[in-house]
Amino acid sequence: MGIEEIINQILSSRSDLNRQQVMEMIQKKKSEVPNFLTDETAARITASELGVKNVNKTHRFKIQIKDIFSGLNDVTVSGKVVSVYPPKTFKRKDWTEGKLASVIVSDQTGTLRVVLWDNKVDWVEQGRIQRDQTIRFSHGYVREGLDGNPEIHLGDKGRIKILDEQTKKLADITKVGGPITVEGTVATTPQFREVTTAKNEKVFVASFHLSDSSTKIRVSVWRNLAEEVKDLAVGTRLKMKNVYAKKGYENGLELSSRYQTTIDILEQQK
Repeated sequence: MGIEEIINQILSSRSDLNRQQVMEMIQKKKSEVPNFLTDETAARITASELGVKNVNKTHRFKIQIKDIFSGLNDVTVSGKVVSVYPPKTFKRKDWTEGKLASVIVSDQTGTLRVVLWDNKVDWVEQGRIQRDQTIRFSHGYVREGLDGNPEIHLGDKGRIKILDEQTKKLADITKVGGPITVEGTVATTPQFREVTTAKNEKVFVASFHLSDSSTKIRVSVWRNLAEEVKDLAVGTRLKMKNVYAKKGYENGLELSSRYQTTIDILEQQK
């Protein structure tokens, strides 16, 4: 919805106003934060303050980072993840425990801190948010951060959606680390066995080779996930998220699952 549509929506909802008055309100709103608000964003805020509800029904404050300022509510913004900071816990006044984590995102207009609260912190703890992903954060509210810059906060009503999956070619995995998302085909029958870990814990592991158009690599899947893949047939296509590269046989790299790893079967072979 462009500025003209917003103005027409205001005029149809507020018969006590004329176009000139609405334009003056929009310009006044822009002047409150000079060189910061676009005409459309100022028009949306004006409409909201006038009680015009339909304007932001489906795209409520979906704006670029440069247009964000403290006080906005129900904001949607998309950006590329630049940094992910580990969760912190704290005690509320009622002595219950809370959690928060923060993510730095950027778009073509600027950089922004997104603060995740309580159950939204699971996205960081489970490794679902990774650097270089493009993510949409919806239904957030904007507050001034400790550094004086605006930041978006996501609470219970907030929504997070990953807009892309940074899937790596297997040949591009050249160093230890992760998390990594890969797609490939099961190239060898999984070998399922019980092993004893360094902590003297007995767990199941399933090992097989995964291949794509670039190369193939050995994969070790542990614990409950091992049960899921032990009977997969050669030729089954998989998508593995949040796996990690580590040194394996003869110092070659292999992929290994962790607690946050997920495996999706894209095409089943029998």
